[in-house]
Amino acid sequence: MAASMKCAWARCLSTILLNSTKHRCQISQPLYASCSNITGDSGNDEIIFRKAEGEGGTDQTRQEAGPADDTKKHRRDPGKAFTDVRVQKILLRLTGLDLDKVYEYRAAKGAGVAKVALMSDQQLKKVYESASYKALRKLQMPPVLGAREPIDEVLSEDPELEGLNTSKLVFIDISQRVPLKKRTIVVREPNGTLRKASWEERDVTLQKYFPQSGRKIGLPRMFQQDNLECMLDDGKHEYILNRACSQFEIDDPEYIRVTQRTYEHIDGNGKFEDLRSTRHFGPMIFYFTYYKKIDKLLVAFLEEESLEDSLDLVKLYHIVHPSCKSAEKVASMPDATPLEIIRAFAEMDATQKSLVQQAIQTYEKECDSTGSTQLRR
Repeated sequence: MAASMKCAWARCLSTILLNSTKHRCQISQPLYASCSNITGDSGNDEIIFRKAEGEGGTDQTRQEAGPADDTKKHRRDPGKAFTDVRVQKILLRLTGLDLDKVYEYRAAKGAGVAKVALMSDQQLKKVYESASYKALRKLQMPPVLGAREPIDEVLSEDPELEGLNTSKLVFIDISQRVPLKKRTIVVREPNGTLRKASWEERDVTLQKYFPQSGRKIGLPRMFQQDNLECMLDDGKHEYILNRACSQFEIDDPEYIRVTQRTYEHIDGNGKFEDLRSTRHFGPMIFYFTYYKKIDKLLVAFLEEESLEDSLDLVKLYHIVHPSCKSAEKVASMPDATPLEIIRAFAEMDATQKSLVQQAIQTYEKECDSTGSTQLRR
């Protein structure tokens, strides 16, 4: 029975990775409607990255946000690299699919009660395959974008209106069937200046007139730096990331701050498994890759004797940074083995070279002692 279940899961994953007609990972545009919409629980069977309505090109409307010491080195939009089909396939493979973790019970309002049913092997097989497809939808990754640029556009200067009001007046278009991104919101200042509303003013106004479930007006106290650090120390990484998806837009600087701080905390404490088989594991790996911080994660994969995951991680690094030294060397080695590719990265691009090289040596000794070089995930 266990063998049949493994075969069923293998067919399920193969279907996704080969972009089948019914269940495909369709990459369209590098812009998205809302992070809160990307939960994987919708009725749509396809895993689709949806373009945000009313958004323009990424180059003019977004700027990259990241660690201060790395910003100058990475000027291109991370969204373009994230939506690369090769990147998506690797992130999906690295995320893995642990059904026990995906369907782990979480106390929540409206949570259903577990049901027990008597089934034949054939019925159980169908239920297992159906659960695998639904789990893959739950693992749909929140996209990665650069921070949105501030809105600072004055529409008119009307000094004759100065003094008529002592506070700002906010005007919003409440017409039906207008996408939130396209909805016009303007502010009349007490001095008579008419301008477009800032992002913060738009968020507050839209939440008042068109409230979204799970989103609060203003910054929740849990995302204040001191409280955030306490929650991170308690190991609530997945909870923080899920709440960030509900509270913020994906290009909000606050969303980027919270998620990146969470990734850094996980990296610093080696808690990578906390996000394994969750929708946040892929974005975390991409963050480490984009900012050239994959060393500890690579060591963790090698310590697990997962050569396949280690190779995927290095390949991802070469896709995101095609001009790095190890990528150029590997390109000249068409017959390179997985360990040779990983070793090339360790020698030329690793920021913690001795740590990665030591992990490679330990892995090789372990393989020699067991007499096996088989890949194990």
